[in-house]
Amino acid sequence: MKKITILFLFMIVITGTALADRGVDPVPETQGIVTSSSIDAVGNFASATEIQWRITDNPVGGLAGIPPLRQQTGIYESIYTEDTQSSGTGLVFYDKELDVETSGQISGQWNIEATKQIAFVGVDGAAIVSSDTIFVDGAMGPWLTNQSVICPFASDVSESFPTYCNRAEAGSTIDMTVANVRTTTTDRFLRPSADTPVELNHDIRVTELIADVPSQGMASAYLDVLIQEAKGGPWPSLPFLGERIEFSEESTADGAITLFEKLIHYGSGFVR
Repeated sequence: MKKITILFLFMIVITGTALADRGVDPVPETQGIVTSSSIDAVGNFASATEIQWRITDNPVGGLAGIPPLRQQTGIYESIYTEDTQSSGTGLVFYDKELDVETSGQISGQWNIEATKQIAFVGVDGAAIVSSDTIFVDGAMGPWLTNQSVICPFASDVSESFPTYCNRAEAGSTIDMTVANVRTTTTDRFLRPSADTPVELNHDIRVTELIADVPSQGMASAYLDVLIQEAKGGPWPSLPFLGERIEFSEESTADGAITLFEKLIHYGSGFVR
């Protein structure tokens, strides 16, 4: 009897409007990193990518001057990793596109963007293991709204961006002898103004290799979020913790997979 596992999940996590991520300004000199990989082979293969990114607008000592976190000072960190490898001989089709952009980005544009497509058929029990993770973490001292947002009426909603410390992490893993998998990963935390929200996205879709030939093995995806937002008197009074949210979710399918799809979105900003 053929086993078919079908799983469809959609998850969206957002923070509030007036109290949310401001993001951080890019440095004056910007860089772009673009790579494209394609493999069509019978055999064994491996591919690995890692990005570790820290940026601050701290005028006193830069990154080395944090901590402490001062008023009108923020720091952001982002990490992206991908690790794919096969064990034994298999029929491999692998395509990967990676685009890293260090300039300020607006809605619909990304600082990190990665798309991966895998088709694999193992020989004599050979398997493919592939994992992706994306992480963004931001902390900011209080900042006047009229110095951050283009809209002239934004200060009527909130005089300042209060202190916050927010982080989100998402990812997925497969371990399969037969696989047809696509993943898309993006995040944005550098922007021209606080009118553009901070975002993190990760999507995974596992389907049949061809009609009536399901993918075989395990697929999982997860999202972890920690939100800590200040409340209190007007800027620049001392902040106090006014909101704390912890969220965690993980979904897994194991067997003959006709469909496993998980769409993950995290967004935080004054305007969304």
